[in-house]
Amino acid sequence: MAIYTPRKTPSRSRKGGTKSGKKSGFFSWLFRRKKSGPGKSLRPQVMVAGAQRLWKWKRLFRGTVLVGLLAAVVSVGIWGATQLLFRSTIFRLTDIKVTGARVATQRQILDLAGLQQGGSLLRFDAKAAAARIEAHPWVERAEIKTNWPSSMEIAVVEHQPFALVNLEEAKERRLYYVNRSGHLFAEAGQGQELDFPVITGIRADKDVEAGRLARGTLAEAACSLLALAARGNAILPIQAISEIHVDQKQGLILYLVDRPFPVYFGVDRFQLKYSRLIKVLEQLYAKKQVDGVKEIRMDYLDDKVLVTGVQIDG
Repeated sequence: MAIYTPRKTPSRSRKGGTKSGKKSGFFSWLFRRKKSGPGKSLRPQVMVAGAQRLWKWKRLFRGTVLVGLLAAVVSVGIWGATQLLFRSTIFRLTDIKVTGARVATQRQILDLAGLQQGGSLLRFDAKAAAARIEAHPWVERAEIKTNWPSSMEIAVVEHQPFALVNLEEAKERRLYYVNRSGHLFAEAGQGQELDFPVITGIRADKDVEAGRLARGTLAEAACSLLALAARGNAILPIQAISEIHVDQKQGLILYLVDRPFPVYFGVDRFQLKYSRLIKVLEQLYAKKQVDGVKEIRMDYLDDKVLVTGVQIDG
């Protein structure tokens, strides 16, 4: 029977084992330091960053408070200076001049402007005051000029009456002034001048639009016919016309101041017919036949004029 004896494994030398252990312990210690290093330094950095943010916020807050205080001081200073200027007698109104007002009185202009002697010019709104003055029916345009420190000029341009319009509205009839452009600007009142041609037969619901004679209507054509007469022809000036009646079927019918007969113009070619009427009247006046005329029809034929009551050439 054989006896088995196991082979002994050569043991590592004591010296070699010690070196290996030292190396292993050194690397382990090194890795532990590197791993634990950042964790130990993080807390001081966080504290520094927090302190910096707090300091910035405090600085921003102090700056904001300083700006706010400065703004408040400036505002109070401006307000105080403004109050002193408002109370100062330097900018008190002492002289007011109104020009161009004939129908509108100076008292009406000043009341609409909101002006009075001794008022402060610093509180006065010239643009708004001009708009209020232009609300007067006779005022077409108003301009206000401030002469610092204590005077003011108000220049008023009034509407120029061109004719009168007998306006029919429902069952009422009212007399209005109309300017050359056909704008009805004021109702005629007692004591006012009425020596103007009158346009009659005007319906408020058909012939007037936005305060003026509607475009393209016979009412506007009547105003245009008066504009032709206003050019100053000696035979038929506007002063010789008493009335122009608007008839929706027969057209425009003209009446002279000193003659009773009507002149029928029809509904078109008013400028041509007006020129022909001047020639007809010239012949009638030259031959002294105008007193015998009963009517003149400018709408008789395209190239003919019918004069009833007398015989004329052409």
